[in-house]
Amino acid sequence: MNMDSISFDLGCNFDYKLFDFVDQYDKKHAITSFFGKLKRDGLPGGRTASIIPDFTLDELSDYVKECHKRNITFNYLINPLSLDQNELDPVVGKQIREFIHTLYDMGIKAYTINSPILVKYVKREFKDTFVTLGLYAYPTTIQHIEYWRNWGVDEITLDHGFNRKFDALKNLLTQYKDTDLHLRVIANNLCLRECPFRLAHGTFVGHSDPEKFTMDYSLINCAYKKVTNPAAILTSEFIRPEDVHFYRELAEETGNKNFSIKLVDRTRTTDFLHRVIKSYMEESYDGNLLDIVNWPQAKTIVTRPDQAKDGVPAAEPSVGMPAGGPPPGVIGAGGPPMGMPVGGPPPWVMEGRPPRPGEPEEWAKAHGITAPPTGMPPISAGGPPVGAPKMRWMEFLKPEAMMAYGRTMHLPKLYVDNKKLDGFIEHFINNNNCSKSLCVNDILESGQTAPNACSYCTNWAKKVISYDEAEVAQWKDLCSGILRSIEDGSIYR
Repeated sequence: MNMDSISFDLGCNFDYKLFDFVDQYDKKHAITSFFGKLKRDGLPGGRTASIIPDFTLDELSDYVKECHKRNITFNYLINPLSLDQNELDPVVGKQIREFIHTLYDMGIKAYTINSPILVKYVKREFKDTFVTLGLYAYPTTIQHIEYWRNWGVDEITLDHGFNRKFDALKNLLTQYKDTDLHLRVIANNLCLRECPFRLAHGTFVGHSDPEKFTMDYSLINCAYKKVTNPAAILTSEFIRPEDVHFYRELAEETGNKNFSIKLVDRTRTTDFLHRVIKSYMEESYDGNLLDIVNWPQAKTIVTRPDQAKDGVPAAEPSVGMPAGGPPPGVIGAGGPPMGMPVGGPPPWVMEGRPPRPGEPEEWAKAHGITAPPTGMPPISAGGPPVGAPKMRWMEFLKPEAMMAYGRTMHLPKLYVDNKKLDGFIEHFINNNNCSKSLCVNDILESGQTAPNACSYCTNWAKKVISYDEAEVAQWKDLCSGILRSIEDGSIYR
């Protein structure tokens, strides 16, 4: 039984170790729900399909049974921005409905759905189901929320903007405190504040292929903006573990007992989720904030937990968050780390052969960088290593462009000192003026002014974010080139 006044929903990579972490750190039994989906269920979702852990339907059934033993709800995701009209298809639509029946018979009674058609179907067909509206429905106003409540959803995932609009959040919690409507916010996503590309990115993700990954322009562009202007990291509406108490107090003040916090991400490693569970249950994290939020670091790639050996990921790697990216085998197997010079990959990678003895060290010395690892096979002209997801249109990519694209996922090492952010959130609690302001770092060009410009996060970034300027400059040069080559098509032969 939950002994907290709020609850938590946890992204699930299907590792059974997550249950151990919940037992260890969740003393109030506040984590009441796991959420996730299968890689090959024929349904798009909110993440690139190729990076989802590959579980079978039988394995999902066993995992759901374990959740039930521990009084944890499993919420199955059918949450893309669009189902590409498949719910109307006479054949595919029937398959979708039959699949939902299969899940229901398995014991899954909670679903995250954005399709108005499927919301109506599930609520009418199964009287004891709980339907959550996903983020990609983007409920940004109270009017949106009321429409969806009347439509029949039981829970609404609020747009990120509510995280720092405490007056609006308080109004919502007050308005629905005596109803059955549940409200939840996402704590550790790191989307750009009021991102103008979120619909384009959501559409991209919803059309992903479970067998192939596609170059994620939006993800690279998002990372580029944050690395170029690190204050953009702070303008993202994340909730620090230390600041959870403000949201709990808001729920208690309004008397709303149906408020929850969502913790992501289901595409991340167990080590990452371990940090997330520990820090948010203890409401404290002493380290780099980027290690517990959805920052696209290659080191937090997910794999099938049960197929990992001695801590080494299995052969089906993935990179990503929120949407995708190339697997490690494409990123640089047999090639250099992020510090590779602009001249391109080393000759043995370009020629599709193993490096000769001493060749990596000589090449690295000549280019003034750290020697590439020699224990990994090179990428051949035929594509990525066995077991890695294939890249869409890879046969048309220039080899050097493919390698450069992969290296964009090895972001420079920015350090956001989480503990130094103590006191940061109070500005938003007391002022509630973000909706009336322009972020200096997000909108305004150098030298440009505006009467409603705000530099609050910019000033904090100078105090809490550190990085190597040379490393950042090198990555930005690489990244800007990749973005341009995707825009004009020059990334292809």
